[in-house]
Amino acid sequence: MILFQQARKLLLTISLVLLVSTSIGLGLPSGDSWAATSLTDLSSQTRIQIATMDRVKAVSKNIEGKAQEAFGNVTGDPKDQVVGKAKQAESQVRNTMEDVKSNVHLSGRAKAVSKNIEGKTQAAAGNVTGDLKDQVVGKAKQAESQVRNTVEDVKAKVQDLFN
Repeated sequence: MILFQQARKLLLTISLVLLVSTSIGLGLPSGDSWAATSLTDLSSQTRIQIATMDRVKAVSKNIEGKAQEAFGNVTGDPKDQVVGKAKQAESQVRNTMEDVKSNVHLSGRAKAVSKNIEGKTQAAAGNVTGDLKDQVVGKAKQAESQVRNTVEDVKAKVQDLFN
C-alpha cells in the first residue's frame, strides 16, 4: 500500500513538472501580466494612483452612508435616511478634495491655508456631531497649518536676505 502511494506521488510530481515546463516553453502565461511586462514598459505607463488614507476614509464614509440609508429605508426611519445621504455627500466632497490634491501642486503658503480650512471644517464637524476624534484631528490640522505658515515666513525672510 505504501509503495502504491509513493508511486502515485512520483507520477503526480512528474506530470506537474511536465505541465509547468510545457506551458513556460510554449509561452502560455499571460503576456499582459505585470510579471511579463518589462520595467521600462511599466515606467512609461500612466501613473498608478495609490490610495491615501483620506481616499480610504471617503470610500468607507460612502459605504457607511449607503448602509445607513438602506437601514433607514428598511425601518422607515427618515433620520437614518437623511444621515446616510449626508454621509454619502461628505464622501463625494472628500473624493473631490483628493482629486484636487492629486492634480494640483500647491505652494507652501497655499498648502497651509488649505490645511487650516480643512482643520476648521473637521473641528466644526466634530463639534456638531460630538465626535471628540474629529475635534482633536481638526485642531491638529490647524496647528500644522500654523507651523507651515511659520516655515513659509522663514523662507521669505531668508530669500529677502539673499535679494
